[in-house]
Amino acid sequence: MSTIESDSSTSYKGIKKHLLNNKNIERNGYIWNMAGSLMNAFQSVFLLIIINRALGDTDSGIFNIAYANANLFLNMGKYGMRYYQVSDVKHEHSFGDYFTSRVISSGAMIITSLIFVVYSALVNSYSSYKTWILVFMCIFKIIDCFEDLYGGQYQNHGRLDVGGRIVFIRAFFMVVVFGAFIIILRNMLWALIITVITNTILWLYLTAISYKEVNVHITKHSMSNIKSLLWKCFPLFIGAFLSFYIGNAPKYAIDAVMTDAEQASYGFIAMPVFVVGLLNNFIFNPQIVGMTKLWQNGETGKFVKRVVRQIGIVFGLTLCCIVGAYLIGIPVLSALYATDLAPYKWELLILLLGGGFLGLTGLLNASITIIRFQKSLFWGYLVVALAAFFLSNRVVKEYGIRGASILYTSLMAFLSLAFLILFVIGVIKLKNKQKSERN
Repeated sequence: MSTIESDSSTSYKGIKKHLLNNKNIERNGYIWNMAGSLMNAFQSVFLLIIINRALGDTDSGIFNIAYANANLFLNMGKYGMRYYQVSDVKHEHSFGDYFTSRVISSGAMIITSLIFVVYSALVNSYSSYKTWILVFMCIFKIIDCFEDLYGGQYQNHGRLDVGGRIVFIRAFFMVVVFGAFIIILRNMLWALIITVITNTILWLYLTAISYKEVNVHITKHSMSNIKSLLWKCFPLFIGAFLSFYIGNAPKYAIDAVMTDAEQASYGFIAMPVFVVGLLNNFIFNPQIVGMTKLWQNGETGKFVKRVVRQIGIVFGLTLCCIVGAYLIGIPVLSALYATDLAPYKWELLILLLGGGFLGLTGLLNASITIIRFQKSLFWGYLVVALAAFFLSNRVVKEYGIRGASILYTSLMAFLSLAFLILFVIGVIKLKNKQKSERN
């Protein structure tokens, strides 16, 4: 018995040591942020490959819309608070404020998502199998809300590397567990239920052995501070929620007017779209704290130069992705998903252009948040979301997957333009305000 306890203690200490390794923190922050973001984003790609090969097109289409729905409501749970939390370098709000706020937003997320799933099931005549998959996918995403909360606090305390390691480990095990049980059980619903349980236990364990060591404690909170925090981040939440709705409007339209198999085909060619946004996040996310300090120190010129440089990087990455997709995109995707996607070559290229605009909106969103002009984001999102709501079903019904691709890219382009205008207005307005306060 003592030997077992000794081995367990040694294993615990070993995991803790690797998780909290404090050598080359800044470099490891970049590396683990990149690894975690990659693994987190590509888990859906890996799973879609497994599902399509093990269960077929229909289940792939169900997974595609379930994953989209869950991530839409995940934005309600996260409440757009990550960038605000990370850039709160003056600690205006305690971790207790952020924690309690996340409990409230996560509760709202699960209630709203369940109502939406039931409504969609009735309107679109879902099977009970499809309905329950959508329900459990939303439940699964609750852990993502709290992982994001603790990850934001770790980053705020200079330990982006720890948050990145946790994201990577959990996303990796999610793919392994979900994928393995899909193959073993040949039933996506039961595989998902098992994955929800195991991933919750894993996250609790990793967080329990790390949060105190990074000096993160659930301190006392103030309801007035929580109300203030929720109000400040409300435009960010609405923006993130509407942004995700806009990006997935074609999927919802396909779900309403086309088949699950066609949903799967759109999902296969849409997967590479997020590569540009991901690559941009790898470069941009670790710079948020530094850029915040530049802005708060009144170094507006240096701040704007960094944003412009990042815009150039986004365009460069997008061009590289489009060229690569033109040359080898369709053969690679067809081989991965064991499906002939040759008829969708131009749709893939159109979607990748939209991916570039997606990366640009994310960059401008974060930059506008840093200068604390985030309330203006609401109007840009609202106008484009209304356009998506009224046009999506009509366009997809008339032009199919080609229409869905053009719709996606057009919506992202308009959103990018709106944010660019808002960013310029915000910088000029707040720079003038800073000057007047100094005088």
